[in-house]
Amino acid sequence: MATSSFPTAGEHEDTARDPSRRSLLQLLTAGGAALAAPGLWSSLAAAQTPGGTLTIGADADPIGLDPVTVNAFSSYDFTSLLYSGLLRWNAQMKVEPDLATGYDQPDPKTYVFKLRQGVKFHNGKDFGAADVKHTFDRIMNPATGSRLRALYSSVESVTVVDPFTVKFQLNATDAAFLSNLATNPNGAIVPAGVEGINTQPVGTGPFAFEAYQPNQQFSLTRFADYYEKGEPPLAKVVFKFYKDQATLTSALRSRAIDMTWVKDPKVAAAIARTSPNFVSAPGQTSRTFPIWLNMKAKPLNDVKVRRALSLATDRKACLDTVLGGSGKIGAMIPESQVGGYDGAGEMPYYKHDPAAAKALLAEAGYPSGIDLGDYIVVAANPLDVACAQILQQQWQAAGITVKLVPMETAPLLNKWATGDWPTLLSVALSWTPDSDAIFQYVKSDSGFGKAMGSNDPELDKMILEARAELDTAKRAAKNLEIQKRIADNAYVIQIYQYPLRWEIWWNYVQGYVPLAANIRSFVRTTWLKK
Repeated sequence: MATSSFPTAGEHEDTARDPSRRSLLQLLTAGGAALAAPGLWSSLAAAQTPGGTLTIGADADPIGLDPVTVNAFSSYDFTSLLYSGLLRWNAQMKVEPDLATGYDQPDPKTYVFKLRQGVKFHNGKDFGAADVKHTFDRIMNPATGSRLRALYSSVESVTVVDPFTVKFQLNATDAAFLSNLATNPNGAIVPAGVEGINTQPVGTGPFAFEAYQPNQQFSLTRFADYYEKGEPPLAKVVFKFYKDQATLTSALRSRAIDMTWVKDPKVAAAIARTSPNFVSAPGQTSRTFPIWLNMKAKPLNDVKVRRALSLATDRKACLDTVLGGSGKIGAMIPESQVGGYDGAGEMPYYKHDPAAAKALLAEAGYPSGIDLGDYIVVAANPLDVACAQILQQQWQAAGITVKLVPMETAPLLNKWATGDWPTLLSVALSWTPDSDAIFQYVKSDSGFGKAMGSNDPELDKMILEARAELDTAKRAAKNLEIQKRIADNAYVIQIYQYPLRWEIWWNYVQGYVPLAANIRSFVRTTWLKK
């Protein structure tokens, strides 16, 4: 039997992260303080002026606040402050305890978690094992429609052993299990018997919901009964919403907001140069820009048409033009993941070859070219729209015509999840705790896989085998083969990978650490030194 007071990256190799990330985070930490026990942050914060309001500039409203059903990355900042999970990522991107104090592992497929006592939900309800079971029962219920069901497909049952002990029984060895539990919102626990949390959230996190005015601001207040004493130091956090980058950066310069993040690396560099009092922190290369193909019917059920689309794509030109080279050519999982693609090797059908694309189209029965109809992209992300415009021109040169349709995020996500789009759609992927989470988007029996018409039993088998592999090197090799199969069949057209956000804040914001996960969990340790 294995026993752990808490899981670490050393004990579970797939949770390990690049050492350079840890050193960067340490350098960015106020005073270069060691990043160890949570109580250290409490003592540091107590030494500073408590209270105050931190104002954060946000580029998108949340789309739902129930962590079990949420699909939009724009909601994750809020769920990370409202909810807690059994485990969490610390500043060095190692897994540490949160609502669990430790676990026993009597065999590779069984985890028995001991839960923290004395924890309360924002409504005053006591936290216990029944809430953990309720959360995962909701996830695993097909009627819930949770995207997390695919991530936790290895979970066979969740059993309440006693009020503060819960057992997870898996049906297979799962290298991603603990990483998923540590990730918000994937592992966030919701209260049993409480309805309406999608709009009136109730969690155990450091901040409680106060008010939300769509397109204006979202307010949270310090949760007095949060279990970590002395945290959070802040009295209040206010997110103000800005619909364009110009007004967002103007608000930062005028100190109408204390911190923000931007998507464009060129803009981030320009802002950082305007004042020596700005702290600038680029994120990890974790965002991928894919084109999702609806393969349920003609013409994209024909692999020749899909391969032609891939050959007609000049990925490097997109990278250089849109990002100024601040990124790498992308495959299904980025280099920051176990076995991620670093752009160094050649993937099948990645070479830009318009002539070969035309030849494949002719073989597929389209000698005069093909009109693929609408290509739907996220209107709110100018980088995505700019890339889509370049792709439209590139494809036209190979005889492939598309009509760009920029769309608001909420209806676009609904189309993606249900398969209700004609041929092409781009939804970029943010950081995920494990490569397996990304592969679920193309697995035949997942919700998103079904929506796009995935049907490759061999690929499904490869994904399951990689998930069960605990040896990091062997798993990396399996992941590479999975990505090659995806590229060879052109199930998804990947363009490039790059940091999701560049964070910028005024230097009077103390105790904050940016995470590779691109969520602001460490607002719970932040104070203002004015």
